[in-house]
Amino acid sequence: MKNLDFEQLKSQMAMLDKKISSQEIVNDRLIRESMKDKMSWIKKYIFGELILVPIALIIWLGLSIHIHIPLWLTLIMAIGCAIDIYFDWKINITPIKDNDFDRQNLIETAEKLRKMKRQRATQTIVGIVTVLLLFAAIGVAIYLNNFRDAYLLCNPSMWNSALVAGCIGMLIGIVAGTICTVKIFKKMQRSNDKIIQQIEEINSEI
Repeated sequence: MKNLDFEQLKSQMAMLDKKISSQEIVNDRLIRESMKDKMSWIKKYIFGELILVPIALIIWLGLSIHIHIPLWLTLIMAIGCAIDIYFDWKINITPIKDNDFDRQNLIETAEKLRKMKRQRATQTIVGIVTVLLLFAAIGVAIYLNNFRDAYLLCNPSMWNSALVAGCIGMLIGIVAGTICTVKIFKKMQRSNDKIIQQIEEINSEI
């Protein structure tokens, strides 16, 4: 009788252990998926850049020819966009692999995410300053090539008015673009912070 009770208890303990192990596997999987989801929108954003930036550059090329912006400035813009996308990819996508979210790799992954935050901050500051300087040069080029001998207030021709409206629109676009860039940057940093916090909570339980 005692042997039978012992065998039943042993069987129940084995079943309980199996359930706990199964639950841990499910929890690990859910945690990994949660962390991957927090990074997935960043990957989609950068893939979107790869599609939209070339289209924007083609539109800009046509516009720059129409309003006499030097081709070398457009070339600098195209090279700058290519460099920015390269660093977006190198900083936000290349370092993180799927197996980085396995339990045994989490400490190293947290350090990667902290490094990613530092590099992203540097890239964003350099990018904003570069874009502002580039558009300042473009503004000077527009003025010299279109308004050099014209008095904008005394001689408001349709061409001058259209150019002034275009310049105002460009300024508004620069301000809006800068604000959007800062918001996207902050959202990316928050995504990293949430994953790092998750990793710290997991490590504290081990």
